[in-house]
Amino acid sequence: MVEMVNSQAWTFFELHFGSPRLRHYLVEAGRDVDRAMRLYEWNTDLSAAFWESLGHLEVALRNTIDRQMTARQFARGRAGHWIYDDARELGRDRGRPPHRHAYPYVDINTAINRVRKNNMPTNPGQIISEMSFGFWHQMVSKSQMFVWPDLATGFPYMPGRRQDTVSDLVGSLRTLRNRIGHHHRIWAIDVTAKYAEIHTLAGYIDPALASWIDNNSRVTAVVAQRP
Repeated sequence: MVEMVNSQAWTFFELHFGSPRLRHYLVEAGRDVDRAMRLYEWNTDLSAAFWESLGHLEVALRNTIDRQMTARQFARGRAGHWIYDDARELGRDRGRPPHRHAYPYVDINTAINRVRKNNMPTNPGQIISEMSFGFWHQMVSKSQMFVWPDLATGFPYMPGRRQDTVSDLVGSLRTLRNRIGHHHRIWAIDVTAKYAEIHTLAGYIDPALASWIDNNSRVTAVVAQRP
């Protein structure tokens, strides 16, 4: 009877989630369909748990960068918010034909258009809330090294001041975020190490932030429940 129920459930899974996708779970589960289904459900739960912690980190990261870029703008005696790139440092009006803008301002322009489409005011807060994680990765990347001396002070607890200390972590977590966003399996990667990266990057900003994320995270508990 149990085998019949499992067979029917697996047929349901294959119908809605696809045999090619489920093949990886079935192989990992040693062809045990019951365990494969539990692994699939666990992967979903783990992805959701990671999404929560990544969300907290992303908001903190963008606020950190915003604070540092705002201070940079003020220190240079510039009016207006840095997000509008009136100084044309981030690619505004610097694109090669047929494109008007260059990166990373392309992402800012996309966010502005999205805000307008939603009939919301194009103020800095609204625009920043629409920025992708990829934009924040660009801001700490080698392509924007000219702002790194100002951004580095937003990570006062990092060892040294190397740009790649932060950029490598943000890039790794961006890849994880994309895997989750596309509903890929994450049990195939070292999830414990990935969670440690969240804790490490948050700690570079503020150890209290790292502790808060850890205290409010389900990741460790869900990892321990792996089928």
